[in-house]
Amino acid sequence: MKADRVRWNRKYRDQTHPTGTSAIVKRYFRRARQGRALDLACGNGRNALFLVDQGFQVDAVDISDAGLSLVPRRPHRLHLVCADLDTFSIPRKCFDLILNIRYLNRRLFPYILEGLKRGGLLIFETYLEKKGATPKKISCRDHLLRPNELLHAFIGMHILYYEEKADPDGGFTASLVAVRETTR
Repeated sequence: MKADRVRWNRKYRDQTHPTGTSAIVKRYFRRARQGRALDLACGNGRNALFLVDQGFQVDAVDISDAGLSLVPRRPHRLHLVCADLDTFSIPRKCFDLILNIRYLNRRLFPYILEGLKRGGLLIFETYLEKKGATPKKISCRDHLLRPNELLHAFIGMHILYYEEKADPDGGFTASLVAVRETTR
């Protein structure tokens, strides 16, 4: 955990990071019941703050205290958590909305599903491996989804949207929006 925190703190100090809300979050957040949300690997809080402004109570989790220190404001409905997602426990059936943007930790897949209330919404978008393409931002292939992996990981959910595509920075992403079924 300490080595990961040091590495991510360095990235937040030495590099610029997006400050605008992710397009997929803006496009689909309204599909969630307004209530409690979880933003995994929230970084500088760009998506968490957007959700707070839309009326959600947000738990925003990141390993980097340097990233969390960049969150520009601290409204009362925002709860920042500095934690290692390799060991973080997502409470069961607690969230109306879970975001996982530009981060991959396969260990969390079943816990994300369990963390959603029935009818809860998942918005997930991260980097994708493409044969013959060299990723520009990712140093380890373990941090890249395989083709269709995200879709298969959450296939038991009601899929509202799924796409694998090239993104403007020359990489590839997989995007998924899905609802936890109300009958399971």
